[in-house]
Amino acid sequence: MGELLSQIKGEKVRMGKKSRLVEILEKLPKDQRKDLLTALDDHNIAASQICKVLARNGFKITPEIVSRYRRGGLKADIHEVQ
Repeated sequence: MGELLSQIKGEKVRMGKKSRLVEILEKLPKDQRKDLLTALDDHNIAASQICKVLARNGFKITPEIVSRYRRGGLKADIHEVQ
């Protein structure tokens, strides 16, 4: 292996911050986590409804995060939590 490649492979990877949605899912009990994931996958439930209920339960989240999840932007992160 060349010196440059060795340096690249040895460089520490800075992991990004967890998504707020992942943080919430990690804190919820398993049954509530399942309910939230079901609601997130149900496009008949408005993102604002999900956000309001989560806020009443102490979890602030924006409709944009819900929309990002629904577009597939967070599904890989969420898969780790399930």
